Amino acid sequence: MNKTTCVLTLFAGMLLCVATSFSQTDSAREVRWRAEVEPNIVVGEAQTIKSAEGRDFFAIFTEAKQKKIAFVLAHGVGVNPDFGFIGQLRVLLADAGYATLSIQMPVLAAEGASPEAYATTFPDAAARLTAAHAWIRAKGYESVVLASHSMGAWMSNVYFQNTPNSPYAAWIAMGVTGRILSMGSNSIPILDLYGENDLSANLKSAWIRRLYLLAQPRSEQVMVKKADHHYAGVERDAAKAIVEFIQSRFGQNN
Repeated sequence: MNKTTCVLTLFAGMLLCVATSFSQTDSAREVRWRAEVEPNIVVGEAQTIKSAEGRDFFAIFTEAKQKKIAFVLAHGVGVNPDFGFIGQLRVLLADAGYATLSIQMPVLAAEGASPEAYATTFPDAAARLTAAHAWIRAKGYESVVLASHSMGAWMSNVYFQNTPNSPYAAWIAMGVTGRILSMGSNSIPILDLYGENDLSANLKSAWIRRLYLLAQPRSEQVMVKKADHHYAGVERDAAKAIVEFIQSRFGQNN
């Protein structure tokens, strides 16, 4: 096999790998989620956003009068942008005066799929995070903060690793189930938010994340008292910690 053939074979293999990764996302399941969620949205409006790869995905946008800061929210494994903690957080941040765009992250067909299996969806997740930022910036918001929970935080971390000079202004990493990995060339403020009664993997690695954040400018780790992995019953406390962090870094939102 000559050199040209080797290069073409390698390139074809890379394309096949990417295509296979994107094919793992269960689009039909996402459509079912939207059909269930959209009629029951009380705060915000349903949106359809298209990634650069041409894939449509569901999002819920809540507008704000101020144009200084907006949030993109990424939920955890196998759910939707209005589910549980993320569903409440998007409303709480909107109540605090911030625009929020809660996006549908890729889901797998199998219920209870292992976290490792979700690695096949990471290219799709990165494409959605990129598209979400562009979409909300086009609405006139000056800076966009990414707030992601659990699996969404893992997806976001991989996105930052593979996206030099990401346009996001800050990252709220909530319920990270391990260590925060290298952010590559991205030197942005990070809030590592976790619960007092979070998952074991989160609690055991909290000290490692705290050390890593020392090298990230204007970053901080905050534990929410009485909170479990989903911040059940203390969602307002989690939102308050996020707002305080953002205001201390970017000023008031008016």
